[in-house]
Amino acid sequence: MIELVITVAIMGIIVTALTGVVISYFKTTVDTQARMTESQDVQFAAAYWQRDVASIGVRAYDAPSKSFPLQQSVNVSPSCTLPSGTTVVTLAWSEYVSPDSTVTPPKITVSYVARAVGGAYELVRIRCSGSAVDSTVRVAHSLRAPPTVSCNVACTGSGADVPSVVRIDLAVLDPEGHDTVAYTATLSGERRQS
Repeated sequence: MIELVITVAIMGIIVTALTGVVISYFKTTVDTQARMTESQDVQFAAAYWQRDVASIGVRAYDAPSKSFPLQQSVNVSPSCTLPSGTTVVTLAWSEYVSPDSTVTPPKITVSYVARAVGGAYELVRIRCSGSAVDSTVRVAHSLRAPPTVSCNVACTGSGADVPSVVRIDLAVLDPEGHDTVAYTATLSGERRQS
């Protein structure tokens, strides 16, 4: 009888310890999955952001100086109609399609728009050639707030003052609601043209 009581007591201690380990495992798995989902949004947004910022550079031909000075390329007016939401930033560049350097090239604009969805925001990228929308891509889900954009100089500069570095700050939440702390990231892109 005494051996049975001791065996039951030992089994109780072992089951209690194993229950703690199993609960910890499940909690860690859910937290890890939440961070993976959040970081996937950031990686997807980064791929578009870096390419778009690298492309900025609206140019126009200046006949007297026979040069192509940079025009305002960040926070420009979009070429097409954007969907409802908060326009975070519009980037622009010239797309050269003619070998004639005096022909004004068409302007491409890419706008990042934050749209409210439930209690969060999603970040949508809209690319326009002239007044036509070329593509619309949702680059991030479940943002805590609309992203903010900053530049190494005034974001509205032209000529030598066109920003060479443009950053966007994201605060991504787990869409399943498992993690209450936002995954924050600053995406930085650098303009290729000088």
